Amino acid sequence: MSAVPVKDKIEYTVSLVTDFAKKYSLTTTQAFNYLDRFDAINFINQHYDITHTLSFSDILDDLALYCKNHGGNL
Repeated sequence: MSAVPVKDKIEYTVSLVTDFAKKYSLTTTQAFNYLDRFDAINFINQHYDITHTLSFSDILDDLALYCKNHGGNL
């Protein structure tokens, strides 16, 4: 199995943060800070091989739940 190019992970993460911000009426910076604070950015990075196969709708819901389980409250 070959390593995923960092550029692909970055583009995917930026897209997720942008869509997360839109879904929850946040700025992109607020969305990134929220996801980072509750470890979701790290989760995305560590599990990219799985998360990128899910629909954006599913992963956005899952990220919100993940953050909630780690103390977040949207």
